[in-house]
Amino acid sequence: MAIQKRARGGRPSKGDRHVLTTRLPVADAEKLFAVADHQGQSASEFIAHAVAEKLAAIDMTFVSGQEELPIGRIAS
Repeated sequence: MAIQKRARGGRPSKGDRHVLTTRLPVADAEKLFAVADHQGQSASEFIAHAVAEKLAAIDMTFVSGQEELPIGRIAS
């Protein structure tokens, strides 16, 4: 007897995701839920989009924590 594959409903996968948890003040959370609902998004989608926008504006070369060594000044 062949194993049947279960039908999967719902939305297609959005790919690998990492679950994050945060705590917001109640007033901010209520505003977030209202805005996300108005835009037809879940709160999770709204937060993911807002974080992606913020991260896109950050230059990662300054975040790496490593600086260039001043070898040119020492060698001369």
